[in-house]
Amino acid sequence: MKSDRMRRPSLLAIAGVLVLFCSAFAFAAGDTETTPSAEPAKTEAAVEMGTIRIGAAVSLTGNYATAGMLVRGGYDAWVEYVNSHGGITVKGKPYKVEMVYYDDKSEAPTSAKLVEKLITEDKVNLILGPYSSPITVTTSTIAEKYSYVMITPMANGEYVYERGLKNLFSVLPPAAEALKPVPELALKKDPTLKTYAAVVMDNSFTLPLGDGVRERSKELGLTEVYYGKYPGNTTDFSPILAAIKDKKPDLIFFGGFFNECVNFFRQAKQYDVNAKVWGVSAGPSQPDWLKVMGADGNYVVTNLFYHSKLDYKGTTFASTKAFNDYWVQKYGKECDHFTSCGFVTGVLLKLAIEKADSLDQMAIRDALRNNTYETFLGPFKWDEKGRNIGRQEGLLQVQDVAHVLVWPEVSGGGRLIYPTPAWKGR
Repeated sequence: MKSDRMRRPSLLAIAGVLVLFCSAFAFAAGDTETTPSAEPAKTEAAVEMGTIRIGAAVSLTGNYATAGMLVRGGYDAWVEYVNSHGGITVKGKPYKVEMVYYDDKSEAPTSAKLVEKLITEDKVNLILGPYSSPITVTTSTIAEKYSYVMITPMANGEYVYERGLKNLFSVLPPAAEALKPVPELALKKDPTLKTYAAVVMDNSFTLPLGDGVRERSKELGLTEVYYGKYPGNTTDFSPILAAIKDKKPDLIFFGGFFNECVNFFRQAKQYDVNAKVWGVSAGPSQPDWLKVMGADGNYVVTNLFYHSKLDYKGTTFASTKAFNDYWVQKYGKECDHFTSCGFVTGVLLKLAIEKADSLDQMAIRDALRNNTYETFLGPFKWDEKGRNIGRQEGLLQVQDVAHVLVWPEVSGGGRLIYPTPAWKGR
């Protein structure tokens, strides 16, 4: 059942920030210095009512809206699941979950203000993270200020976790690791590959992502023939593509968000720029890549954290297959990478609360920090900085306008199509 109600905007959100309360939502597919911490958040009042209120500022409009809506969909699906399966148990008593949302408009300062509003005015018991590393940098600082734990679904830029925060935990492994398997997979297919080019957005997520794959490529003996950075919201990539075309690299690595990936690839076709292997993050893993790009989006290799062909055993769902079966039966299609990360964020929060048997923020933090949690998305274990070191991401390739798992090699998975056909030959 879907139940949302609008609030009148506060001065913090005069432009029309959306507030949505939902106790059960049927999912539809869809460097700042740390401020000294205040006293741990008080949560007893809401618990007495048998309801745990969880707040999240998520990108529902703006540049990150496509991914932000998917993350919110994962949160909503988890709320519906947990409320229909006994809620969250604390000291023997079950509690239902109620979500409070705001639209951060894909703006980091706005998101920080909204998270502070959730804590100080809405007085939510708990906070779930936003989408993206840049926004998480600001919101996690606010959460730390008020001693709130924040599990963030999709923010794995290295800088996010280098600021000494104690209450921040990542779902995704470090971004620097995301595309490292691409040159490994390519060289396994063709040991004669020699060169690569790398193009990345100047952003706290994409810069370490690019650094990681460049470092690994050099370790494997590949030569860098081009490296370039571009600002966010770039729409004209023609100068970069012209420079790359002259170099004729065997591999091209590209780091950007959905809109940048779409623009870059459309212009790559326009200027007939190609590579034997493309390694791209983070646009092609979104379902809309298949709709927007069609056949032109084929052959791209990208990182992903969830795929139905992965095989992990866990609690809540006994396996990846069990989760996929549940999802297909309920929603009529397989879950995507982004939505699954939102869903597992809630799963991890519930596991930590019940491990701590408390809603005290520091108890939940310690339950996360000191334990490994086995889930349908694999093991979760965090280092002292809050980075997930439990597992590495996989790789998919877009084949016949579908996401096909090509690494790790698993039963039912696919194989890398190599080399990428010329644009005119597709």
